[in-house]
Amino acid sequence: MASGVNSRARLLRTARTLIVCLAAIGGCAYTIVHNGAVNQTRADQVKQGIARFRQLNFTSPVPLAVKTRDQVQQMLLADLKRDHSDEELELGGETGVMTGVYPVGMDLKSSTLSLMHSQIAGFYDPHGKQMVLVEGAINVSFWNSAASLVSQRDTIGEMVLAHELTHALQDQHFHLARMMDAVKDNDDRDLALKAVAEGDATLSGFGYIYGNLNNANLNTILLRLADLPKTLAAESGNVPLGLSAPMVFQYYDGARFVAYAYRRGGWSAVDAIYHDPPQATLQIMHPEIYFDHTFKPATVMLGGYQPYLKDWQQSDDDTYGALLLKVILRRNLGDNSPDVALANQWTADRLIVLRKGKALTILWLVGFSGDSSANRFATVYSHILSHIPAAHPFRIATKSNEVLAVIGGGSREFDQFAPAVWNSSSITAEPAASTILIAPRAAIPGSP
Repeated sequence: MASGVNSRARLLRTARTLIVCLAAIGGCAYTIVHNGAVNQTRADQVKQGIARFRQLNFTSPVPLAVKTRDQVQQMLLADLKRDHSDEELELGGETGVMTGVYPVGMDLKSSTLSLMHSQIAGFYDPHGKQMVLVEGAINVSFWNSAASLVSQRDTIGEMVLAHELTHALQDQHFHLARMMDAVKDNDDRDLALKAVAEGDATLSGFGYIYGNLNNANLNTILLRLADLPKTLAAESGNVPLGLSAPMVFQYYDGARFVAYAYRRGGWSAVDAIYHDPPQATLQIMHPEIYFDHTFKPATVMLGGYQPYLKDWQQSDDDTYGALLLKVILRRNLGDNSPDVALANQWTADRLIVLRKGKALTILWLVGFSGDSSANRFATVYSHILSHIPAAHPFRIATKSNEVLAVIGGGSREFDQFAPAVWNSSSITAEPAASTILIAPRAAIPGSP
């Protein structure tokens, strides 16, 4: 894989080291934090309670610190700088614009930091092995609105703490930080893994407050999470869909995926996911294809262009996945377009970004489940690219169920290198896995 930043610049990945809790509560309830000090007795009670509820013991201490929102912003900025230069972030933003993920003129760095600043309530830092809670006044938000689901407003802070302590348990038992580092060069697998972690923590936080996760409670939680897009839009203003959709995906789709496992086999079924994690966001979007072993993303080889674009240097090598493909279609066609459903026909993709000076060329090979889906996407995507303001030159071609899109200056050489790319490239389906272990249905605690 290329050493450059992925095309989405690890969206919201200050998350590679900071597993963030989506919540604009702006602070924590009185029972946990007051005047900048932690109520350690109450925090310890939550820690003991979430360990019992999640059925995992803490293997090492998890220090708890309270930071102001500005202090957390500086931590996020430092983490972002540690992972990515401004040049890399600029590359990620420009790539997103050229492919249709982002609006023209969006500043990826400032937009990401702004969104995180408005939405973060706490996080577990798996590298520093500590919990951080954000101090401040409670705002209207998803977690604030979630207060209607629990008995007292003060329990919201406990819910956030239980959520983040679940991330600590994930790290201690399943080495989550190491797992995330292993998929850092594949945005699709990274986002799928984060959806598992956030879905697990979200259900754990709610379940801890409820006292159980029976079917009625699970249904209520998922119904509330379905409001996340509206809540995020109200709290964060005009957030680009390319930023908001991956964030919402982690919590809503992640919770749906984990709930699917929990209904089948309780926490033991959830634990089993970490030993054989989903490899694509499509599996999170459609849990049945993961748990019934009917889908595994194909392997993509993309080459043959090098002799024809020898003056261009590779800057990125990534996989967008079904979720980001869906974002492109929704952003440019509207949520009600029937063509948004083309994302469900995704089987694999690989996106390579080449650079010459300040100019970029993008080669994107996408596989679909059938020829008709590939042909339709080629038509739709040509329409999308031609309507991007200040559009770059592009060429799109199909071969059976595969689509090759080349965007940028290098596309002018398309007729010369396209035959070589088709000859050297392939999308090879792999057999679905058969090692997912699901505990018996009767193991679900609290089930009716």
